[in-house]
Amino acid sequence: MDYRQLEVFRAVLDTGSASAAARLLGLSQPAVSRQLAQLEAALDIDLFARERGRLLPTAHAVELYREVAHAFEGVERVLNAVRRMRANNTGTLRIAAPYSFCEVLLPRIVARLAAAHPDLRYAVELGSYEAIAAMLAKHEVDVGILKEPMEHAGISTLPLVDSVVACALPSAHRLARGASVRAQDLAREPLVMLGRNAAWLQEVRALLNRAGKAPTVRLETHAVGAACGFAANGLGIALVPELLGAQYISRDLVLRPLSVRIDQRFAVGFPKGLQRAGLVGKFTEAAVKVARELLREARRAT
Repeated sequence: MDYRQLEVFRAVLDTGSASAAARLLGLSQPAVSRQLAQLEAALDIDLFARERGRLLPTAHAVELYREVAHAFEGVERVLNAVRRMRANNTGTLRIAAPYSFCEVLLPRIVARLAAAHPDLRYAVELGSYEAIAAMLAKHEVDVGILKEPMEHAGISTLPLVDSVVACALPSAHRLARGASVRAQDLAREPLVMLGRNAAWLQEVRALLNRAGKAPTVRLETHAVGAACGFAANGLGIALVPELLGAQYISRDLVLRPLSVRIDQRFAVGFPKGLQRAGLVGKFTEAAVKVARELLREARRAT
């Protein structure tokens, strides 16, 4: 067992698939599969069930992931310190963002910022909202993407964009014909749910239960991209934050808001005491424009 194998394992659990992990790490999909097989052999534990080309984490994988994530937080703090020493923080904006932002939203934000600041360098860290808050409070990064409410003594925030919970479903689905989707309609459909204990997910479950029937959850995943992929392939309706689901709409996938509004508020966070003007302000301005553009594009397309 080595560091690279654990890095690949964590990426697969974070992104929801070997192909998405390969894109995140800059590897081929066979290389990711090989690393996972070597890790399973070294541990003598089955970490994934393989069904029709998909990797389904076992209970052992979920337990191992918790320990690996904890260990990587320590390693990442060390690496961040080394990077700051090397760069001396001159002309470098240190950004922290959730994995769900890394494919479309964050690249667009940085591209917009880079157009105005061609000599600026960037150091990007990816992690959970809780990990991002911790990095900001410790001044390990200059700016980060958060979801409100986020109460932390060491962090200040600026509004990014307000979004809602939406249904990602195939464009040919009968419920795609309406402007929104009612809870009672969802109660009769197989669902793809994000498997985190976020407050908005509890609101969704309560809404479905009030519709008079317990929801039928066919799939759970931790990655918005994976949830949208499952929905596009007819495995169920995925319930996702509209801003994040907007990254994955296509000819085969549309977004429809729930008829009952469940708000999602995103924010730009920065360490308390850090000047709001300068690069933090410019990053926030770019992020707001990109988020609004993506939502407009998604709504026009659907």
